[in-house]
Amino acid sequence: MLTGMALVSPAGGLRRQSAPPDQTPHLTPAASAADLRRGTLGPTGYAVIDTETTGFGREDRVIEVGVVWLDDDLQVTAEWDTLIDPGRDLGPQHIHHIRPGDVAGAPTFGQMAAQLVDRLAGRVIVGHNVSFDRRMLNQEFERLDVDRPLGREFSLDTLDWCRRLSLSPTRCYTLDHLCAVHRIERGAAHAALADARATGRLLALVADRLECPADPSQAWAEQRLAARQASWPALPELPFQRHSRCPA
Repeated sequence: MLTGMALVSPAGGLRRQSAPPDQTPHLTPAASAADLRRGTLGPTGYAVIDTETTGFGREDRVIEVGVVWLDDDLQVTAEWDTLIDPGRDLGPQHIHHIRPGDVAGAPTFGQMAAQLVDRLAGRVIVGHNVSFDRRMLNQEFERLDVDRPLGREFSLDTLDWCRRLSLSPTRCYTLDHLCAVHRIERGAAHAALADARATGRLLALVADRLECPADPSQAWAEQRLAARQASWPALPELPFQRHSRCPA
């Protein structure tokens, strides 16, 4: 179901390829975080997300989503993004720089929801102030009469971790500032895929500062276990044309 995803080749370039058949092993009730640390449950990983929205309220809509896959070693394995037609005005265009022409012909959230679920299910959800992205996406799923699938128990917030580790000498923890301080490649601000890429690099920095940098997955074994056990909705696959404003 993950056709058309941009996969990172060993040489560092991007290639188009259909994903292999699902090899996710079944979790038994006896599975534990220790099993994850030992690697006995098979491959796991992280889905770093970012959204652009029309605003911050209950009636606001997601207009762009970006997802970057990281493996257990926090290496990028794939990425995906699309603009979304919210069926309403786009809100503060001076912030996200998304114009009406950009979303003309873009999918609605309902059209792309199944592919988004495929890219998040079974993975730890990572974001910078991830509670915002999680809330906005869950609101979109609720509009489809789907229970809120993005759970706090399998999320990681780089904003929270950067604060815990005091990674800003000025106590400013915006993504822009942290990337500047730590010389992390930033890309275009307020473009969902570019922000997700930067957040993934920030997660790697956080892992470096923890006690087990040789095996970052050990730091978040509980979240990884929760991600593997989480329930996700089965949604119909609908045809749509992906709209991206970030180069590969």
